[in-house]
Amino acid sequence: MRSALIVLLFIVGISTIHAQQRDMEVQDGILIGDTVKVNKRAGKYYNPKKAALRSAIIPGWGQIYNDSWWKVPLVYGGFGVALYYVDLNNDNFKYYKQEIAKEEAKTDPDENRLRIYARRADTWRNNRDLVVLTMIGLYGLQIIDATVDAHLKGFNVDENLALNLKPKFGVISDGTPFIGFKLTLPIGQ
Repeated sequence: MRSALIVLLFIVGISTIHAQQRDMEVQDGILIGDTVKVNKRAGKYYNPKKAALRSAIIPGWGQIYNDSWWKVPLVYGGFGVALYYVDLNNDNFKYYKQEIAKEEAKTDPDENRLRIYARRADTWRNNRDLVVLTMIGLYGLQIIDATVDAHLKGFNVDENLALNLKPKFGVISDGTPFIGFKLTLPIGQ
């Protein structure tokens, strides 16, 4: 039994252990035969000018170019809400303009009612104009978003760039213990 164990250990010791064989070869300093799937998007360059131009032509196109598909419904949702309020404010503005015209068509127009209608028409017109300015702002904002997103796609965000906040325990020179926080930014590590 003992001799069989020694022979078995000898055979195992001499034989090649297949788990330690390399699946890759080194050719000119480059590993060949690696089976790891390469992420094609990881090295993709996103041109900020191209993203801005596409967003300027068709709102949301720059977000699609940057592979930020989830932002497109937000862009069109914002424009849809703004268009709804432009229409609402414009309808109310037209209504009060018609009321002013009806009141002025009377033989004895009520001056107080005319002033109220004029004030309300001005309010609805101002609201409509503000919503149009908001739409212009949304248009510019989605262009800026596409540009900044394209700039930041290649930005390296790993643990070495993060601020670290850790609890700090210590003793002051007079022997008083203290508890605090230590904030560190690793640079050049």
